[in-house]
Amino acid sequence: MAELERPTIKWKVIAQIGAVFVLLWGLAIGLEPYMGYWGIVGASVLTLVAVGFGLYVWRLTRKSAGIIDILKTATDEAGRKAALEKLEQSAGSNDAMNALARAQLMAQESPKEAIEILESVDVKKAPGVVQDDVRANLALLYLMTNRVRDARPLADEIRLDRQPQPKAKALYAAVCAEAFARTGKADEAKKLLETYDAGDAAYGEMRAMLYRAQVFTFNATKNKGLAKKAMESLAGIDTNMLAAFVVKGTDPTLHQMAKQLLLTSGAIPKQKIRIKMS
Repeated sequence: MAELERPTIKWKVIAQIGAVFVLLWGLAIGLEPYMGYWGIVGASVLTLVAVGFGLYVWRLTRKSAGIIDILKTATDEAGRKAALEKLEQSAGSNDAMNALARAQLMAQESPKEAIEILESVDVKKAPGVVQDDVRANLALLYLMTNRVRDARPLADEIRLDRQPQPKAKALYAAVCAEAFARTGKADEAKKLLETYDAGDAAYGEMRAMLYRAQVFTFNATKNKGLAKKAMESLAGIDTNMLAAFVVKGTDPTLHQMAKQLLLTSGAIPKQKIRIKMS
């Protein structure tokens, strides 16, 4: 949580947009003798739309920054509980951004409750910039709890081209690829993952999610060697993530592969055979 990036206003971009509108107004006024007041009316309408949109983005950015500030305090159990209480107190009706933050905190203790929080959000009424965040995080929780069929419709609606942030985009890709691979679209999953280098440091903690998606994808495409390599890379980041492959109902190949890696790493102690001498 401490590594979360706080969103900020991009003043350079605002200055560039402002320069465009200065030029627009200059043209509107300069062409007034030829166009009458139509040019000025058009410039006025465009300016009002731009100001309205700017205020909307500014409010979202401030709200997002406030939520990030709360999340950054959740560095231990006490901090997590305190952050959760603050978010619950400030939660509004169908507040997608607040729900996302609460779900991320709750997922560490109770994935079921985290799912319930996100399921309560009316995605279509949420701000456009966070709709896919809700879908991706809810789909991820479904996948983590083996509710694959529930994750697939959400993955189908996620649009990667609408997400400019590398880490968030990598999460979208990992969630979509895993959902596709586990529901019969392994080739499409493989094609999607080929555009993301899981070893790229720019993806940060999302690298683990990309490797996890690779494991399921390569297993579905019968590339056992690549699946094992991806699982080894995943174990190199966090051996705890291999636990997902040894639970009941996991594909036997992945189960055996993960168990062997856990034994090799020492995460699971080898059983000692004792021979009783009579």
